[in-house]
Amino acid sequence: MNQSSPSTFNFITNEYNSRNVRRLRLRWNRSDLEGITEFKQLMDVVQKYEILAHMKLGEDGIEHLAEIIPEEGGLEKIDDIPTFDVLEIHEKDEETGSYLASVNLTHSIPMMMLDLEKIHLHPPYGLDLDGLELNFTGRSDSMKRLIELFKITMPWDSISIQSVKSNEGDVWRDILTERQIEVLRQAVLLGYYSEERGIKIKDLAESMGMARSTMGGHLKLIEQSVMSKVVDDIG
Repeated sequence: MNQSSPSTFNFITNEYNSRNVRRLRLRWNRSDLEGITEFKQLMDVVQKYEILAHMKLGEDGIEHLAEIIPEEGGLEKIDDIPTFDVLEIHEKDEETGSYLASVNLTHSIPMMMLDLEKIHLHPPYGLDLDGLELNFTGRSDSMKRLIELFKITMPWDSISIQSVKSNEGDVWRDILTERQIEVLRQAVLLGYYSEERGIKIKDLAESMGMARSTMGGHLKLIEQSVMSKVVDDIG
């Protein structure tokens, strides 16, 4: 596994001494997750597990909406993993074999992250054939503790840190993920938000090579984020 050198980590630690808000991106290769039991159990039964939205966060777990492509069959093997509880299956895409489901997760690492204040983990995120990527924003002191937690429990393969400054005029990139921005651009370009609604969700999804359920989840999150920002600005 390619980890940051001690000097790199010292630089990261020093950089986080300020009080600015930071954006953090961590990436793990799929092969390097095999040493973590709960990830290995999941990788053995799914091709893809993408968390589209958090529905409830608490001591009982992280209840979320996920798009899941199992290696074979349904979601029974996922339900057999002790830290995963499939609550409800909402739909299945017969063409791609993907499921849209509500799941409760009690994996130790995300549960530990709940204890860190002023940290936001941005959906969508999850496991695919390449590995795992997580995106966070938060206060510098909290992000420093998060990095230290991952360095001990789950060393990363790559790391990216950016400063988030309100006077940069890039507010929307603080609210939406890069993937959500890509989806929004495509939706506008193809006329999804035009008066005549020039394209259906299914066709929009196909234009980006994703399942209809995934596209629907992206659009729902984008609309919630945009409208919340509008209401905040209106006051």
